[in-house]
Amino acid sequence: MELVSKGKHTAHGLNFYLSYFDDVAKVLERDELCFIVGGWVRDRILGEPIGYNVDVDFLVTCDPVRVAKDFANRIGGHFFVFEKRGFLIKRPVIATVVLNIPPYRYRFDFSELKGKDIEKALEEDLRDRDFTANAMAVSLDDVLSIGAKQTIIYDPTGGIKDLEEGILRPVSLENLKKDPVRILRGFRIAVEKDLRLTEDFYEFVEKNRELILKAAPERITHELFRIMKHPRGSKVMRKIYEVGLLEVIMPEVKRLKEIKDQGEHHIYPLDEHTFRTLEEVEKVIEEKEKYLSKELLEKFGKFEVLGEFSDVELLKWSAFFHDIGKPETFELKEGKVTFIGHDRVGEEKVKEIGKRLRWGDKATEFVAKLVRHHLRPFYLRESMRKGELKRKGKAKFWRECGDIAPWLFLLSIADAYASGDSKEEINDLLKTIEELERFRKEEMDQRDFKVLLSGYEIMEILGIKPGRMVGEIKRRLEEAQMEGKVKTKEEATEFVKEIYKEIGGGKDEGTDAP
Repeated sequence: MELVSKGKHTAHGLNFYLSYFDDVAKVLERDELCFIVGGWVRDRILGEPIGYNVDVDFLVTCDPVRVAKDFANRIGGHFFVFEKRGFLIKRPVIATVVLNIPPYRYRFDFSELKGKDIEKALEEDLRDRDFTANAMAVSLDDVLSIGAKQTIIYDPTGGIKDLEEGILRPVSLENLKKDPVRILRGFRIAVEKDLRLTEDFYEFVEKNRELILKAAPERITHELFRIMKHPRGSKVMRKIYEVGLLEVIMPEVKRLKEIKDQGEHHIYPLDEHTFRTLEEVEKVIEEKEKYLSKELLEKFGKFEVLGEFSDVELLKWSAFFHDIGKPETFELKEGKVTFIGHDRVGEEKVKEIGKRLRWGDKATEFVAKLVRHHLRPFYLRESMRKGELKRKGKAKFWRECGDIAPWLFLLSIADAYASGDSKEEINDLLKTIEELERFRKEEMDQRDFKVLLSGYEIMEILGIKPGRMVGEIKRRLEEAQMEGKVKTKEEATEFVKEIYKEIGGGKDEGTDAP
């Protein structure tokens, strides 16, 4: 890499090339300029390989919405526009194109570069960015030129020098104030790229933690999910917890520090156990095939939320929140520490956090259900060790947790490791999971499972009207089928008649009496 003049360097253009850049060039008019900026330039300078998730930011000297729309049509991508609100926002309109070609996922963001003096406007834009490592640009024309041996890198803030020294430096602290989400981004990038944040950054965060609350909840959530998406996201989460930033975003987290002694089943204080569970779930995710069968993992990683994230991030959130209900349920009973009901309290807290941070119902309910049932595999393990794990218990598990079972199993394995379970206890947990899967496969394949009587048939047999009683009877019939007590339609008919008598037959069924 060669220094041309102050704020500029040269490098071979092929370092920055991506085949889709040819398509971008083809939707631009001859007099319209385009610059590639930010993380794409940074990562190519660092020599990082192009992974499965490709993000590229562009600045164009024309309407970014038109360019993005034409580009999306050309490559078959999905197009949308995002508007940032705020007086100090430099690039208020971002036009985005997303393209999924599994396992690859591409995201291209287009913003407008305004100004008569383009080079001056570009420098001003770069100086307004978050970190020097992200404040570099190359011209699309240079990158696509034949040979492209002298592609100029615009670097007005010294990003290349900082990268060479392994430093992640804010362009200015004022820029962090303008857009506080950049604080979270700094912690994430430092871990992702193995860079050192500067002392002035840490001092700024310590004095300005509350600034993060000025950012829109959706943007905070997006950055937090990007943190969780990284294989070492736990390291970032631990850091933002240590500097007191996480408790500003999620006040519920502050109380984790209160529980120093978790009783006989744990060897760490609650906050340390929480982060160890997150670390362990990252390891378990990497080695998931070691723990679960191909059939159980069939849907893993394929559940999309918030546009660009998946159930993998949701599993990590469930690991982080699995014991969030413990501070409120802590009690000493006969000298023993208890947290009775912490799973239910945790479920409600997750719902509150999800609502506040705009996770959406799909993501919130998924994490809440995992937190609600995170103890189930351990209860079943104890039953199995005592020889008390019967058909009814196994059937009940699949009925109530079948939709989250693979994620729940992985969470329980991580929780066990983080709790300091012995090798024997871990093996017993894995045997319990194997037995549950064997039961589902051999005795109650859910894909073929169907309740023998419909709600309408139950109403006809019993001569009752629609109401909650019909649902309750049908639920009990389903449970009886799973337990093997009812196998034929004739048996089902007799069963619903008996249950009807048991739970209130003879009342006015037009009411919703349970």
